[in-house]
Amino acid sequence: MKRPRLSIIIGLMIFTMLLAVSVRAQTLPADLNQSIHLNVECHSGTPLVLEFVLKAPEDMVRSVSFDFESDGEYDLSISRPTEEVIFRGVPFRKAGTYRTTAYVHTKEGNFTREYIIAYTEFVWGRDNFQFANDGKFEDSGDFVSDTLIEWAENQFGQLSQDEKVLLLSIMYDIYKGSIGRCYGFTGEQIYYITHPGNIPEQYGSIYWMREEDRTIFRNMDYIQNDIVFSNLLSGKISVQEQQNRDDLMRELDVIKESIGEGEPIIIGYLSNLMHHSMVVYGYFEDLFRGTVTLLTANNWEREQNNNTFSEDAENIVIEFHGETQSLRWYDLTKKKFRYPKSVFAVRREERYDLALDDFRALMERTKRGIIEAERSVIIVEKTETAFLENGEGKRQGYSKPRYYRELDEVSFKKIDYNYIFQFPASQEYRLFLKKRRYNEQLEEYKMVNLFGLIPTDEGITSVMLRDVPVEDEQDLVFLVDRDGIRPE
Repeated sequence: MKRPRLSIIIGLMIFTMLLAVSVRAQTLPADLNQSIHLNVECHSGTPLVLEFVLKAPEDMVRSVSFDFESDGEYDLSISRPTEEVIFRGVPFRKAGTYRTTAYVHTKEGNFTREYIIAYTEFVWGRDNFQFANDGKFEDSGDFVSDTLIEWAENQFGQLSQDEKVLLLSIMYDIYKGSIGRCYGFTGEQIYYITHPGNIPEQYGSIYWMREEDRTIFRNMDYIQNDIVFSNLLSGKISVQEQQNRDDLMRELDVIKESIGEGEPIIIGYLSNLMHHSMVVYGYFEDLFRGTVTLLTANNWEREQNNNTFSEDAENIVIEFHGETQSLRWYDLTKKKFRYPKSVFAVRREERYDLALDDFRALMERTKRGIIEAERSVIIVEKTETAFLENGEGKRQGYSKPRYYRELDEVSFKKIDYNYIFQFPASQEYRLFLKKRRYNEQLEEYKMVNLFGLIPTDEGITSVMLRDVPVEDEQDLVFLVDRDGIRPE
């Protein structure tokens, strides 16, 4: 019997080794590949200071190589296995859309990651306001409910008292935990970024505009209401329904298209606790993970003028899981994660032509809803105590620092120090008010306002009481029933 030739034996050995490697490559590295995360973050303006954050099993990754297209290649050895920034730099100098490849070298094999990096011109200390969308800004001008009615009468003519209170009820319905001018901030930023020649000559850039300038304040209020009415209140953009995967993908396509054209764009952000808007000026797409990170400019804090690192350069991470998706945003200032349930694109229009018929239809729908539900509405502005009490002494509302939640039939929402109650019109309650809020900017007490909408057999009765004489130590009590709201 002849012995097998040596070449055949070597060939079989090589084949066996290759087969073993092939089987191993199909099992272990597949799981290992998923366990290696290489995410892109950024907290700067143009040009972007990119951060690649590696999270991988201990002692697994040996090195990572980056190919930044025309900007060159970088090879980095990995000395620590924990989650860390392994690259921080400015690989792209000009705004645009780029494709980046990373090669992850491990003990078990090599893996590839591909990214799309896209951004527009945005410079912190130039394209952001130096004042914030906060209580100080609110206190330096008229309250939003006042300017809302002023805007509406400027757009649609003289309003009846019923229409004024209905409009206020709609406004408070779309707010969540705070009242701000986020669409005013974002709308004005986009306008001046895209029309720098219209920046008032005395300022030179958006950043140097002063919050004491009454023209700027009024423009913000008006564009806020233009955007909200034409997009949200008209029904063009829904803020009530849960966003599904296809809807979110369509919104992302609009955002990507705008960034690709070199134009930043407004996004609306909605969660259970917050309705907010920000300016998107870039995005990062991880083609392996299927994630999209939106790079946004927020206007919460003051004097964010560091273009290389700003706490208000926010990263909203959108990750798809089959037919579902998850959204998360780590708020650097608050040191907490936020979880939006939807994100939608809002284009800043050159001109808003708001139809009177649409406005009247909105008022009629809101009025009809209150009548059909047989539920009254009360709105209280600027007190530290506001609660309803029934005949048995049970309460629903707030008296700083305590919440009362004893009446299941009464819906209650606190927005800053403004309160919205909805309750059965057929029942009787007492409304307790106490302690005005103080305006530190103007060094005077804020005006307390009380509004009501009560369904009746004839339709609806509205109540509009301004500058209510609330005391700091003694309760002011109103009787509330089908006949209206009147002092006890």
